[in-house]
Amino acid sequence: MILLIAKKEVKELLRNNRFRLVSITLLILLVFSMFISWNTHTKVQLEHQAAQDLARAQWESQGKKSAHAAGHYGTFAFKPIPVLSLIDNGLNKYLGVSVFLEAHRQNSASYKQITDQNDLARFADLSPAFVFIYLMPLLIILLGFNSFTTEKESGTLQLILSQGASKRKLVLGKTLGIWFALLLLLVPVFLLGFCFIAFSDYENGDLLRYALIIISLLIYYGVFIHLSIATSVWAKSSNFSLIILLSFWMISALLMPKLTADISKNTHKTPSAIAYQENIKNDLENGINGHDPTSEKAIAFKDSLLKAYQVKTIDSLPVSYSQLLMQEGEKHETTVYKNAMTRLNNVYLEQLKVHQLNAFISPTILIRMLSMEFAKSDLQSHYNFTYQAEEYRGALISSLNSGPRGAVDSDFFKENIKFEYQSITLAQTMKESASNLLYLILWWLLSGMLVMLSVQKNKLK
Repeated sequence: MILLIAKKEVKELLRNNRFRLVSITLLILLVFSMFISWNTHTKVQLEHQAAQDLARAQWESQGKKSAHAAGHYGTFAFKPIPVLSLIDNGLNKYLGVSVFLEAHRQNSASYKQITDQNDLARFADLSPAFVFIYLMPLLIILLGFNSFTTEKESGTLQLILSQGASKRKLVLGKTLGIWFALLLLLVPVFLLGFCFIAFSDYENGDLLRYALIIISLLIYYGVFIHLSIATSVWAKSSNFSLIILLSFWMISALLMPKLTADISKNTHKTPSAIAYQENIKNDLENGINGHDPTSEKAIAFKDSLLKAYQVKTIDSLPVSYSQLLMQEGEKHETTVYKNAMTRLNNVYLEQLKVHQLNAFISPTILIRMLSMEFAKSDLQSHYNFTYQAEEYRGALISSLNSGPRGAVDSDFFKENIKFEYQSITLAQTMKESASNLLYLILWWLLSGMLVMLSVQKNKLK
């Protein structure tokens, strides 16, 4: 009986011109956005690789100069473009793609894609994630808002119930019918996304990450299916049901993300650029300066070296005092910059927690965060890159300061360590996203319970 009801529901939906028009439109948008995203991803990835190779070639082909001077000349670290960004580019275009690495100074990621776009382009960013997360629920609402109200308005509900179909079987049948109709649209698109990823330069775990994105989306769609069914059971008319569901969609998808962003910025305020640099300056002054041997801390460092090696003058030291002084100063600067970065990143992470706390009101926030986390286009993945870039900067400058005295040639620079980015692991992602996934499942369970409750409390007449 349940499958018979589901089959009837699917046939009616496929005959509905409104459903066919919206489904075809969304299918075109999804396929088009995937091709555009894949083309953009391929192009940007090639550009990044070319820029990275050029930066390394320039570093290795430096003429004769002192190793420390080369540290001031600097080089670049480039953030790899995750293959799943073709599904959800997340925050990538807001966070920058490369970091300039130089001695005595920490730089933030630069070359943000968003700076090259005008205001209109920021709102016209069509991506598969946008269609999946924001537009697909509208199709679900279209499928389910009148699933019961139409039966009640036409007087066929009692006829169906009189044929031996219980209220529970009727609800399950209509729910399955909506799922079947939805999957007819989604399965080909999911398979297309799988093909794009499989033919790209993906990393270990990316296919599993893509599967987790799909599972999260299906749970998310289940929430809207449950809410659509429950509202249709409870509502007296199709128009009223549609208004309620569209209102929920606008609150979940449009209002709450903006509201929680404003709340997070007010509860955890980020320091201004001037205040941030002023704090760094004060912290630097509290430590040793590798370029000022006359400072109080530099003199104390010299005395400790003389005492350790039991000599009376710098010239009697078996090591290079200037190199050790510069290295000690660089170590202090690295610690200051790392602490400043950690403090700033912690503020952003606290803001992110505010989004999670408000996710009980908006499943859209949850799926948005999960999608970015699994696609490695979230804030945590970016911090993983910036921390590794800073660690590499410290290691590179340290090797330069401890290098030969005087001028060195290109052979020395060729032997310098290369920046090898280690992508955030799936285990790390699961640790960060476990609570979001749990909350989304809770939304699915509660919305399912709402369906059952609406059926029990409503006489379906």
